[in-house]
Amino acid sequence: MSIGLGGRIQRLLKYDNGTLESDVAALYPAVRSASLSMVTELYDTKLSSSDAGDVNVSGAISLGGSYGVMGGSAGLEDAVFLGGGALGGSGMDSSEDYFSRADEAAGGGFFGATADAWTHVDSAGGDSEAGQGTRGAAAHSSASSSSTLAVFSSTEWTALQGETTSADGSSSSSTGLLALQTAFLKESKKRLFAPLEFLFPEAVSVDENGIAIPVLPTLPSRYDLAKLDAIVREELSLADPRQGGGDFSMAAMISEMVVSMMHEFCVMARCAISETGEEHRALDSRSSSASESQTHNLNVSAVMSSLASFVRNAPENTFVNPYRPAQSTQHEEAAHSCRMALLPALREIDSLVKSSILNPLCRSLNRQVSAALAKMHRGTYLKESEDPMSQQQSSFVQIYLADQYDVIAAKYLSQLPNEYAVTVASTVATFSIYSFVSNAALLRPLGEMSRLRLTQDLADFEMALEQLVFKGGTSLSLSQIANGKPYAELRAVRQLLYWAALEDRTLSPAEVAKGLLRDAWVKDLRPSTLFHFLFSFAPALLTSPHHFKRVDAGEYVSNTLVKLDGSVEDGEASAWMTTMACCDAYQQRESVDGGDYTDGDRRIGAILMVLGPELLRRRRQ
Repeated sequence: MSIGLGGRIQRLLKYDNGTLESDVAALYPAVRSASLSMVTELYDTKLSSSDAGDVNVSGAISLGGSYGVMGGSAGLEDAVFLGGGALGGSGMDSSEDYFSRADEAAGGGFFGATADAWTHVDSAGGDSEAGQGTRGAAAHSSASSSSTLAVFSSTEWTALQGETTSADGSSSSSTGLLALQTAFLKESKKRLFAPLEFLFPEAVSVDENGIAIPVLPTLPSRYDLAKLDAIVREELSLADPRQGGGDFSMAAMISEMVVSMMHEFCVMARCAISETGEEHRALDSRSSSASESQTHNLNVSAVMSSLASFVRNAPENTFVNPYRPAQSTQHEEAAHSCRMALLPALREIDSLVKSSILNPLCRSLNRQVSAALAKMHRGTYLKESEDPMSQQQSSFVQIYLADQYDVIAAKYLSQLPNEYAVTVASTVATFSIYSFVSNAALLRPLGEMSRLRLTQDLADFEMALEQLVFKGGTSLSLSQIANGKPYAELRAVRQLLYWAALEDRTLSPAEVAKGLLRDAWVKDLRPSTLFHFLFSFAPALLTSPHHFKRVDAGEYVSNTLVKLDGSVEDGEASAWMTTMACCDAYQQRESVDGGDYTDGDRRIGAILMVLGPELLRRRRQ
């Protein structure tokens, strides 16, 4: 039957040079649903007969009787499919058309079972209406049968699905429903891809001299996206028996076509994103406003967010919401299957936005923050002022950072969709914490009043970042960003500022190092932060790491310790190598000068050499 079905389908698809192909392909959902219902009934009948121990089930699975499970049982004779028996006796030439013989095997011609005879046999004494009701009930309950999963792996269903019989693997010569399924998917893809032709049109502009001016592409409107959403839901509804006449198992198959369409949309969106260098995307240093290309990319992110929302809600809006308040397990399972099949599309949208829009934006914003943080080395914490009012007025965070974070929240986070604003706010907050701590650790010298002023700035800094994250549209706190590691280090720095173990001059470097390693807050600090902070107690002969590298402190932090994306792991090994080089140079100078100086603590070099390997070992673990 599968062979004959494949032949008839292919002739229908090729009829009149394929003019009926789209109409025939539209029958696939109904044909698949009917085939699945038929195979499910067959499987349930075989299962029930097996449980009853009846090997010869009369009138149901008999291959030799006048009636079979699907009516015309004569077409199911083994001799028909094996080429012997009736076919051999008919004197037909073996070189005759393959699918012509398949039609006869399916019950046509002289076998006495026409195409209309493939119906379920009504029980004796039952009228035709009762039989039709039974068939309708069976079809309705086929998808909910407990044996549905087993049906899909059965040999009968595999045969109906069909396979290609051509050497090149194409569906031009196939059995079962394969040709019809291929035609259906082709038409579905054509319907899904049709709206993409009019999206992201290239904008054209000329100057007063008629010379073409580069213009950014036009972005899809809300109407365009809503139309795309309607088309996607219409295609998915073909898998709903009540709407499209198909069966729920088609949901994943149609979803794959939707994923293919979303991939093409992402390709087009990537071409529409401004690909100018980051120097052209950078913020205006005076107003901190976004450039034209940056504003265009923010609008692209809004388009992609709307599209992702439509894709995310499509399964629920197609299979569940139309039937509320009623609830159906079948509809819930279909929505779940569709949701899982659409995940690749959502991942691709998210990846595109992060790699092409959010990451460049975060780097631009962090570059501005880094430039502001580098100003703390201009003597802000070197003034030992005794006037408390002067300390409040000269707060570093209030002067250089608070307003900048307000601008970021107002001009960038407010224009981004909520899910993307959270990402940007978290990345900027992570970078800001690590950068602030690394710059503060390099301050030298650090007197008592400088420590008090830095402590106050740490509190203001934390409050400013909390406001930034809150304006990013998330309820997360700083302690929940990046697994809480940046915030834990920010809190540990307050303990570090008032560490006083060096006041005991009788302790050896090893004892100071061991005591420091036993403190609970040390585990939250990066090794580089502790190394650089200890330099503030060292003699002037011990060169600071950034001086050893012959760069500014801010440049040393941004190029070595903290990357613009907020990552810090790559800089720890480099910081330790620089620290060891500084200690080696210090020991050489000390041996030449004879140690005839009184500024700083001479134990710092030895303490650093003891702390370094242990802190790095803990960091790796």
